[in-house]
Amino acid sequence: MIILGNGFTIDFLTHLNIGENIIDVSNLFRHGENVPWPVDDTPGFLSYKYCPNLWTLGARPFLNIDESNNLIEDIITCSNTYFTTWSLNKRDVFYTNNSPIYIRANAELVAYLYSLFIYYDNKLDFDEINLDDWSWGKYFKQLSLDETINNVSIVTLNYDIWLEKVLMKLGIEFNISCFDNKNTKFQIYKPHGSISFQHKSKSDCTAYNIEVSDPTPDLKIADFNVCYTDLEDYKSICAIIPPAGDSNRLTYEWSKCIKDEIKEKARQLEKRDELIICGLSYWPVDRLEIDSMLTEIPPELDCVKLVNPRPNRSLNAVITTLFKNVIFYTSCNNLGD
Repeated sequence: MIILGNGFTIDFLTHLNIGENIIDVSNLFRHGENVPWPVDDTPGFLSYKYCPNLWTLGARPFLNIDESNNLIEDIITCSNTYFTTWSLNKRDVFYTNNSPIYIRANAELVAYLYSLFIYYDNKLDFDEINLDDWSWGKYFKQLSLDETINNVSIVTLNYDIWLEKVLMKLGIEFNISCFDNKNTKFQIYKPHGSISFQHKSKSDCTAYNIEVSDPTPDLKIADFNVCYTDLEDYKSICAIIPPAGDSNRLTYEWSKCIKDEIKEKARQLEKRDELIICGLSYWPVDRLEIDSMLTEIPPELDCVKLVNPRPNRSLNAVITTLFKNVIFYTSCNNLGD
């Protein structure tokens, strides 16, 4: 099993020599002024005009990474507490355009992030990308060709679809958990959602608006398609959970389906199997969710590899508490050895 966080995407962009001045997946507000507003495709999504609550709370393109992350964590912490504290009936009344500013900002944050990663996706031309010298690309190819390996389960907390496009580029077939029924070696699980999860409802982009409504409707996997093209066909319903958002507190049916499959797959791992964890931030507000995955994995695995140039100290402690055979790598260069 492979668990991927933001560090995997950063490693991919580093391989492509794409700087943060073009795509920055760490400081999520940095390029907000360049993200187009869906109605007329003009830049300025992150602005007082379109995201007044985010803007009032201080979201700006010039914030440094710590300032951006602190603001996002404040918004998500308030939302997490809200979902835990309020009963469903009270929340139906409470979650409106008159809701507290952090709740309204959460709705804007979800819509903004969805558009941000579509904007980023349009900056990459996979026809021009060379994966021959990328360690992860070589490792995926090695796993694909190894006939002694029956299954490669990849859990990714990233919204982008670059993992999927990398596998397509390498000629590796894969299955998106809960969406596809293909019998493939590679299985991808996206419990935090994806820009590729497109709601089946039809909408006119000229009617696009960020609505502050209850974000926990009974949306099921069957309500979505997986799409990798025409992502600009914006939907009012975004199937993503913000960074540091605790999906255990959010009653999304689509996310629950995916998480249940992850836990079932984790329980099926055997001693001879390998666990690779790459680039997890392990924010305080998302630790419960990550821990719930890790604790389903048998502790006697022969090898657990943590790949991160600057690993989180708390995650290091947790990993070495749960598992005995742990190896730490600062890069992915040794994965295939």
